[in-house]
Amino acid sequence: MQPTELMPILTESNRKIEHMKLHNNKVLVTGGTSGIGYALSQHLLAEGHKVVVVARDMIKLEQLQERHDSVTSYCCDLTSRVQVEELADKLITHHPDLSVIINNAGVQFTPTLLDEDFSYDAIEPEMTVNFLTPVWLTALLLPRLLELPEAAVVNISSGLALAPKTNSAIYCASKAALHSFSQSLRYQLEETNVHIYEVILPLVDTPMTQGRGSGKLTPKKTAADIINGIKARLPEIYIGKARLLPWLMRLSPSLVKGILRRY
Repeated sequence: MQPTELMPILTESNRKIEHMKLHNNKVLVTGGTSGIGYALSQHLLAEGHKVVVVARDMIKLEQLQERHDSVTSYCCDLTSRVQVEELADKLITHHPDLSVIINNAGVQFTPTLLDEDFSYDAIEPEMTVNFLTPVWLTALLLPRLLELPEAAVVNISSGLALAPKTNSAIYCASKAALHSFSQSLRYQLEETNVHIYEVILPLVDTPMTQGRGSGKLTPKKTAADIINGIKARLPEIYIGKARLLPWLMRLSPSLVKGILRRY
């Protein structure tokens, strides 16, 4: 497999697997200035792809663009429907060759609804960034993606989409919604040129997970596994320990729920 081969294509006529080369195409990465998003951006750039990075930290975006000629950056508050719509207009206008969307940006607040530091005001932005924004971007950019020879939408989800933990109830619900949306969208687009991938993550060592858990995957390793999963044309890409989930869910759903409840 060549470094520039990112998405395999299944030829229906002879069921032979070919590979789509994205060397001259562009990949959108939301939340691309830190954590998994930054690692994904670096991995894609190393393979020769052009990357459009979206985040809200203007300084980090400018630094990233200064270091890489193949990066275009946009500052966007992904909790704002208006700003997301404006972003989509810019992408359609200035990047008509954008063929892959990686919906990576995410936020997680850990208090339970019983905790004194639980914030009612945080419910909407958490649901928006984790679920509504990926849906908005996909819906807005889909007409353009359908015009391309091949395209893909990659939604970054979590094992908590399958079995929630005690705290972070809003986060778990948002990822469960994204999981369901990814499946339905895959059904809708199965006869088209647009492929839908969902990434099921374990605990990864990012700013969002600081101070929580042990044995975390590094963002660099996670990004490499995500790209390899897309290359292998896996509709659902289970990373690290999350690879055990499909088997455990079949053997003992209650065991999985018990483990992740304390996650």
